[in-house]
Amino acid sequence: MTGKSLPPRQVLDDVQAGRVALLDLRTWPERKLLGRPPGARPVGLLRHILRPAGPEAVYLCAHAVRSKWTLRNGAAEVAGGYRAWREHGLPRSRRRALHGGAWQPLVQPG
Repeated sequence: MTGKSLPPRQVLDDVQAGRVALLDLRTWPERKLLGRPPGARPVGLLRHILRPAGPEAVYLCAHAVRSKWTLRNGAAEVAGGYRAWREHGLPRSRRRALHGGAWQPLVQPG
């Protein structure tokens, strides 16, 4: 593996600055139940294990286990996964049926 683990706060800053793309490897039920970081793009695990993106990509999964399989071609991962993202109090949103299926903020940055 040639990729690296990045702290969640650094990933958020890099995503907001447009330096990296945050690729979410979690399943739809995981994202629906627990929410997602702003700007995270859902991607298929198998495709990205076989052909991971390059250094412009940071992968996210629940606990930084699945993302380890994508750390080739210079891609990185969120250290600690979505669990660490939540523990750091970083922004996230959840899809809610009451709001027409739109993603609604759960946590705003402090």
